[in-house]
Amino acid sequence: MPPQAISTVLEKRIRLTDDVYELVFKLIKPQELNFHAGQFVNIRVDDGNPKIFFRSYSIMSPPEEKGIIRTCIKLVPTGRATPWLTTTPEGTTVTMMGALGMFKFNEQSEKETIFVATGTGITPLRCMLEDELRKGNVKKMHLVWGFRYARDIFYEKEFRALEASHPNFTCTITLSRPEVSWKGAKGRVTEWLTGQVKNPAEIEVYICGVSDMVTDAVTICEKIGLPKADIHFERYD
Repeated sequence: MPPQAISTVLEKRIRLTDDVYELVFKLIKPQELNFHAGQFVNIRVDDGNPKIFFRSYSIMSPPEEKGIIRTCIKLVPTGRATPWLTTTPEGTTVTMMGALGMFKFNEQSEKETIFVATGTGITPLRCMLEDELRKGNVKKMHLVWGFRYARDIFYEKEFRALEASHPNFTCTITLSRPEVSWKGAKGRVTEWLTGQVKNPAEIEVYICGVSDMVTDAVTICEKIGLPKADIHFERYD
């Protein structure tokens, strides 16, 4: 599907943590967008700067929700895009290009799937997960999702609901800097991969997050024996 110009309206902005937001855009023209789970759109930043600027954001809403685009962003105060997106009024017209990208779910594979994310790297992975579960995919799928502190966690309720309704899906949330009161998993997502993946020939992995984490996770996957063809990733910086 070739990318196209998309006219939208910022319908809703939801603050999830101190610096993470969900954005909901209603499509105006076209009224529907066909895309693959895992793809992204380029959003035009109309902040008054005469230099035209686009920033890429993964689509979080599953392909079935054709009339809206949901994404999840982390505020970078020194950046140009997120300060505008987190302050521009709801109802503002927002121009995009999309859908773009080759980060897609391999529907031909019967291997167990592990999704690895840190922070807002969950965005395309949630799209993939919800899409596959809605389609009735019953193969084992596990999400390991890393944060620094408990206060950084968002969407836990939604993923626990997916666990409860889909026996083939499980989720581990792990903290790299846990508080004393934290009772869940501890350590980086890369440490989880090293300790938990016992059958690399039967695993396919999808990774999304900041560049350093992705590089480390890919290296670990290769060291423990995953074929390169079964390691898929998207970098967020």
